[in-house]
Amino acid sequence: MNATAIGESLHRLLHAYKRALREGYAAAGIELTVSEIRVLKSIARAAQCTAQTIAERMLQDKARIARLIKSLQSAGLIDRQPHPADSRSQQLTLTVAGERLYRRIVDIETEAGQRMGAGLSENELTHFIGLANAMAANLDQREQTP
Repeated sequence: MNATAIGESLHRLLHAYKRALREGYAAAGIELTVSEIRVLKSIARAAQCTAQTIAERMLQDKARIARLIKSLQSAGLIDRQPHPADSRSQQLTLTVAGERLYRRIVDIETEAGQRMGAGLSENELTHFIGLANAMAANLDQREQTP
């Protein structure tokens, strides 16, 4: 199989998955941008989360992350408190409304993942995940080498 076929297959899968997520978010009345959803998920999953940790994880500049955080805070989805270990930073946490929304997002993503894997065996899914992770690692290595 040639590299073009691999890229085209992954491109098609990625767009189909993103479309399923967009449709799920719209059906649930979730009006956040993809970037806002990614920030919300980062805060939900990280202990003592800061803007800096999100910027590093998402490979985005801190100013952009700060704007997204401000938007989520204005929507009542996150809180900021002084960071217990670093007085220069603020710790980010989800509000009750943010936690509720996060659970809805996880449910939508779980449902899209189940649809994507329908008809495939556990062995096939495990094999696919291994291949996808190996391919991502290959690309990450190339991006890091001068």
